[in-house]
Amino acid sequence: MKKLLLFSILVLFFGSASFFACSNNKEAESENETTETGIDKAVKETSRKILAPLEKARSVKNQQEERLRDMEEVVNEE
Repeated sequence: MKKLLLFSILVLFFGSASFFACSNNKEAESENETTETGIDKAVKETSRKILAPLEKARSVKNQQEERLRDMEEVVNEE
């Protein structure tokens, strides 16, 4: 009797779990959208962190070139 009751409960549990898992497809789509949004945010943040030092280096390079041009202009004027 106990085995029959246990078997019935397990069948009921797995049957209801599979029913609820397959019945609501909209929630799964919204979870995918949330995951993709999270991934997009992570990619943007990572790319920003990677590109920030490169942009700073370019800025310093440009400043250095401007200073060299200014110094050359001063030397050429004299």
